[in-house]
Amino acid sequence: MIEPGLFFLAKLAEWGLRIYGWMIIIAILMTWVNPDPRNPVVRFLHGLTYPLFNYLAQRLPPALRLFSAYASLLVVWFLEVFVPGVLVTLAVFAGGKIAVGALAPRFLGYFLLGAGSVIQSFVFFLIVLLLIWFFLALINPSVNSMIVRTLFVLVDPFITPIQRALPRSRMDFSPLIAAGIFFLFNFFLISRIISFSAVLTRATSLGAFF
Repeated sequence: MIEPGLFFLAKLAEWGLRIYGWMIIIAILMTWVNPDPRNPVVRFLHGLTYPLFNYLAQRLPPALRLFSAYASLLVVWFLEVFVPGVLVTLAVFAGGKIAVGALAPRFLGYFLLGAGSVIQSFVFFLIVLLLIWFFLALINPSVNSMIVRTLFVLVDPFITPIQRALPRSRMDFSPLIAAGIFFLFNFFLISRIISFSAVLTRATSLGAFF
């Protein structure tokens, strides 16, 4: 009874966190259109998502507090991998398919898989932003645009150190260089961490794989 129950909890946790992640995405999108705060749907979504936003905002550096909603989404994506993975590991252990010595490697594997997946998503997100900023810089966008200001806040910490190191030129290549660095970081480190985590999540001393 324990093994099927843990499998059920794993699937329930996976779907629950996935749905909550979509709620966060919807809440983020709603901030772009200034919805009526008295609307019951808006109040429902705010009640479910804003406590997490505020919790992370109090713990993020001041420069990143505006992006607590996006940080919340990354946290949920991590938990969507880690929590079901832990429950599945406990289920196969309860069913006698793995030994107690395989628990820690599997837990670590799901932790690295969740963290690696989140970092990889964030890196791809930054690469896209940097490429967008590079092409926007070619047309000298208006600084009065909210989108332009938001993009600048996101990419500035990554391109400013590169700009200081590069010689002055008419065209700013720092976004392309930063995007290339992030691509190599993902290719040589994050992808290998994810591959290694896949080995750990199958760790067993009884010869049984799940």
